[in-house]
Amino acid sequence: MNIIIILLVGAFSGLIGAFAMTVFMLQVSSSFSKRVDMVQALGSYFTGKAEGSHRIGKMIHAVSGLLFGMIYCAIMYTIEALAFPHAIFLGIGFGFFHGLFMSYVLMFYASKKHPIKEYQDATLEEGLLHLVGHIIFGAVFGLLAALFSLIV
Repeated sequence: MNIIIILLVGAFSGLIGAFAMTVFMLQVSSSFSKRVDMVQALGSYFTGKAEGSHRIGKMIHAVSGLLFGMIYCAIMYTIEALAFPHAIFLGIGFGFFHGLFMSYVLMFYASKKHPIKEYQDATLEEGLLHLVGHIIFGAVFGLLAALFSLIV
């Protein structure tokens, strides 16, 4: 496979992984608390208001999924681990460590600087939900990347 195909597989797998994570986070926010609405929190962090922030949050998250998917897929290809079961386990591992980092950023940096009061005090539970969301991203990404590597 050439690098263009690898990056396309990563982009597509990352986009679907980001979608799965977004669906999980939206489901949790509708069932648990609006405070964990990652899409609105992300969008409103940049817009400064809650109204209309879902669209921006979804776009930022989709672009992030594309970019991280390409990076992760390139790494997997480079270390010759873009196959079953390696890709799934690496995807989960990437999601776990990325989720740890993002949960730390959420709880100790971003929430303190968030322009909306509702999102200014992130709890450990919210951090853990973000960690689980990132693991879901990694698992879906790894599964799809491994499947696509069989096809192309």
